[in-house]
Amino acid sequence: MKYPRGLIGAVAVLALGAGNLAAQDVGLPLNAIQVTHFTPAEGLAKGQDFFDAFYDGLMKQLVKAKVAGQVLGEGDKVAEADAANSVGVEGKILEVKHKSLVGIVRTEVNLYRASDHQLVKNFVTEVPYKPSPLNTDKIIGNAAGGRLAYEIQRQLKKLKAT
Repeated sequence: MKYPRGLIGAVAVLALGAGNLAAQDVGLPLNAIQVTHFTPAEGLAKGQDFFDAFYDGLMKQLVKAKVAGQVLGEGDKVAEADAANSVGVEGKILEVKHKSLVGIVRTEVNLYRASDHQLVKNFVTEVPYKPSPLNTDKIIGNAAGGRLAYEIQRQLKKLKAT
């Protein structure tokens, strides 16, 4: 039986990607991470559905990646006993670009120490997504938020290493 090259290539990419995600599943020794809704940059024309989906995708993926013992939402408070080893995440969505092959959501992220709200790390990153005529703001936001969780995890690992 002969298989089309596209199918074989897709299976290879999925297999390599699954191995990469498993390698990123290493938990960090944080007690808690508190996430606030990201704000839009001035002039960014995206609906509230996009920002809500971005937040939901980020929260779900932080839990899945085991970045901390607890992933807390905007209204939740970090327990005082856990605050010394916890961080807060705030950010701004700077732009959403639609290109032909790859779309990009560019974000600025601030990581704060939960105990005294002191800035620990600031970084700007571009999170890719695959453009499609079927994509809605909700789909793009959810995917971009989920991918940003792995970038946050990578930045936290760098901080722990130093």
